[in-house]
Amino acid sequence: MSERTDPSSSAAPSAPVAAASSSRPRLRRLLRNPGSWYVAALAVMWPVLRLLPPERVLALREWASTNLDNLRPWPAGHPVESLTVSVFVPQSTLWVWPVFALSVVAVVSVLGARRAVAALALAHVAATGLTEALVWWRIGHGSLPAAEAHVLDTGPSYVVVAALTVAIARARPVWSRAVWLVMLAVAAPDLLSGIGDGEVSAVGHVLAFVAGLAIAAAHRFGLPPLARRPARPTPTGS
Repeated sequence: MSERTDPSSSAAPSAPVAAASSSRPRLRRLLRNPGSWYVAALAVMWPVLRLLPPERVLALREWASTNLDNLRPWPAGHPVESLTVSVFVPQSTLWVWPVFALSVVAVVSVLGARRAVAALALAHVAATGLTEALVWWRIGHGSLPAAEAHVLDTGPSYVVVAALTVAIARARPVWSRAVWLVMLAVAAPDLLSGIGDGEVSAVGHVLAFVAGLAIAAAHRFGLPPLARRPARPTPTGS
């Protein structure tokens, strides 16, 4: 007599196999998300900046600083390089930034990779440009010393503030917005320190927040180039 088997038990995949197969698409999406690579880069910079000799770290921060001296046109300055490298070189609380930068992953998931990168880069450049224009104006009018043109100014804070703002307004699932709101609320006292005295970085964080609101509004109301793409039609069987 042949042994009888349950067809349903033989056809159904085992639980570990099913879990592994379902996690692969998520892993692929995560690896394709440039926000994940940004978080990884900031996480790598944490030990790198601690292991490098202090004079090397200082030299890197001086070269990458988005100050008036470095933002001068070539060949006197190197604006593109400093604007690009600066967002990967935190100045303090190194371990915090990879956590906060997870908001970039959420923004990419909502806007798409190209539009998210372009929007957050524009927010970073705009906040930096406007704050340094303020520094230039205040130096010219004597309210800031000329040494402010050479101050150390690196870090991902403008990108992160803009990303947190967009994530608070547009992230999916909706409950995750509360997480980003708590993160921004926790960081706000430090980010806005000195705002009453016109502290340049605090002003820049306000501008980055405004830029994030603009990005979220453009996506919400379908304004180009952040209009939501129409859903792809679902193929129907014949």
